Amino acid sequence: MQNNDYKQVFLIFSFFLFFFCSFSQSIVNTEKLFNSNESGLVVVSELAGNLISGNNELLKLDYSLNFSYQYEKNMLMLLTSGEHIRKNKDDDVTNEITGQFRYIYSVREKVKFFTFFQAQTAGALLLNERFLIGSGVKFHLLGEETIKSKKNFFKLNFSCGLMQEREVLDNTTLSELEIYKTNYTRSSFSSVSVLDLSDAIRLINTTYFQQYIKDLSDYRIFHEMNLVFSFNDRLSLTLDFEYRFDSDPPSVLENSDYSTTIGFVFEL
Repeated sequence: MQNNDYKQVFLIFSFFLFFFCSFSQSIVNTEKLFNSNESGLVVVSELAGNLISGNNELLKLDYSLNFSYQYEKNMLMLLTSGEHIRKNKDDDVTNEITGQFRYIYSVREKVKFFTFFQAQTAGALLLNERFLIGSGVKFHLLGEETIKSKKNFFKLNFSCGLMQEREVLDNTTLSELEIYKTNYTRSSFSSVSVLDLSDAIRLINTTYFQQYIKDLSDYRIFHEMNLVFSFNDRLSLTLDFEYRFDSDPPSVLENSDYSTTIGFVFEL
């Protein structure tokens, strides 16, 4: 084997080691949506879903419309998404709607500053409303910011920051003494790794860790894995797996949940 072959084997091993370590331990995943560094306006849409039938029928539909505008060292993003869940024909519909505005400034080639504001409602999580505002720094640790290059088929980013989180839960199913309004300051850490298996196949792992700074036992973990098949520059097929863990959920919810979806990403 040549030196480049050994390097590729090492990077592949590192990627899967990183994945399993982060998993054994909801924010918006932009790595799957925007894979270009072009200046100007980029519009990307996604439609995905999952259908289970048999003893129970479950329909899950995800959709999003996202905008990105880059000029020199500045980037603006407007990210909107929704989720529609129906269990059996006569059961109530559960909806989730998320919107985020993000600003990114390139301090240096491998260091970026970001700030964001996010609003969310999610019936499945009993969230009547959730507002986030925060900022942080993103470090590009491995690879180059180029796409579809055999010399760069692996990259790793790490981000850290602080955010203010305000939540109002649907208290109709909670006990009378249970807190349903919170306003917490949380630390936020995230890592994103990208492995280009070929020019047309990409594997993305994204992990978020958010912790209440006044109570370290109160934390949340979100992990998403995406397998992306690119048909051309404007159309991709995605297979997504999501895992969510909350150390202190509402009393009527479980600590963890996961979901799988399949869908398409369109660059308009």
